[in-house]
Amino acid sequence: MASLRYAALAAVAAALAFLAVSSSPAQTVDLGSLSDNDLKAVVIHLERTHCFGNCPAYLLTIHGDGSVEYLDKEKPGTKDPQKGKIDSGALKALVAEFARVKFFSLPDYLLQKCTCRQCTDLPSAITEIVVRGETHRVRHDYGCGCAPKELFELEKAIDRAVKVEQWAGDTSKKGPFGTTCFDPRSTTK
Repeated sequence: MASLRYAALAAVAAALAFLAVSSSPAQTVDLGSLSDNDLKAVVIHLERTHCFGNCPAYLLTIHGDGSVEYLDKEKPGTKDPQKGKIDSGALKALVAEFARVKFFSLPDYLLQKCTCRQCTDLPSAITEIVVRGETHRVRHDYGCGCAPKELFELEKAIDRAVKVEQWAGDTSKKGPFGTTCFDPRSTTK
């Protein structure tokens, strides 16, 4: 039994190591110099996950033509996404925000690898951009205190650009409860 448990843990560790190496490319796309054709091919995803509480859970997709899809993950019976639109100026502003935060150089901020303050039971945001055939995704567990403020700002900018409250409602009073926080640097082994 112990050998099976060890083998399973080893497999998980190997998979996580592969993901860490394969998901941290250097900034390879100059987001500040995209042509109009490049912008039309951009795809941006933002997924917000559940928490121990009442955090909104949804998936947003923004296409380069300005079309937006919102899929509510809180209502499992909902199969068809809600549709919306943003103008080209809002799309350009979002791409500029990705450039400002140097998104292609950001790593994942996962609780299990976090070396800063850690809190349990918080939601995550998974942000992704596809441009010029390059894809970069950042998994951001809100329980990890290592994430830069600019990443939070980018996630909020995506929500504001599509006016997510039109689908998710007022989320200002929603959030986690029962969280516990600790600093792994202060624990002794």
